[in-house]
Amino acid sequence: MNCTELESRLHPYVDGELGVDDMAAADDHIAGCLGCRGRVARERQFLQFLRQQPRESAPEALRERIRAQLVRSVRWTAVRRWSAVSVAAMIVAAALLPALRSSTPLVSELVDKHIAFAQMEQPAELVSADRQTVEAWFRERVALRVTVVDYSMSGIRLIGARIAEARERPASYVLYEKGHVPLSVFMVPVKEAEGDLWGKRVTYRGHEYVTLERKGYRTVSWTEGRAIFGLVSMLDYDALLECADKLRAERARQAPL
Repeated sequence: MNCTELESRLHPYVDGELGVDDMAAADDHIAGCLGCRGRVARERQFLQFLRQQPRESAPEALRERIRAQLVRSVRWTAVRRWSAVSVAAMIVAAALLPALRSSTPLVSELVDKHIAFAQMEQPAELVSADRQTVEAWFRERVALRVTVVDYSMSGIRLIGARIAEARERPASYVLYEKGHVPLSVFMVPVKEAEGDLWGKRVTYRGHEYVTLERKGYRTVSWTEGRAIFGLVSMLDYDALLECADKLRAERARQAPL
């Protein structure tokens, strides 16, 4: 990829909307081109400025009134028509209302966080390459039992960690890096049977995972107990599945402790 090609794809690149190969080609070009690196940095600063602007949203009370009016409207239509079909439609609509609150797949939310953190000058709140230090930090900060794996044999080094938020609750975010390619490992506590993993189901070493590609990034996720784990990176699926398998093995080893 050259300067002209990057300029024509600047916005989708910064938004993480290019395919995996194009993202990698752009990354390679930016690594050796000072002018394009500055152009990307300025665009990311502008997007960060926009994200910091106040966002207006309807108060919860107003949203509840709208939902209630919708249910009453459906019910009144059913009564007027006195139709079994209309009554069934009303019941389905009322049942679906709570689900509309969380229609975005959790994995897509994690990809967005991976992209946002990667754009920060300092993505990790805690900068440490020591596994025990990172695990203790999560226990003290948010009372989460987080397993931090040593991936150094695969050339993946531990950078640090931060407290993320997903589904309106604290989640752990452990940051690794292979060369200049970041790897994000998320753990999101969930309610029982709350998992909403979308994608292709694959089996690796006897365990089932869900793979999904979003905005040029590959993801591997799975549910374990009352937590959802998600790995996000531009690394290939073989590498991600290997990392996921090591994480599960290490958690199983630590469980009796």
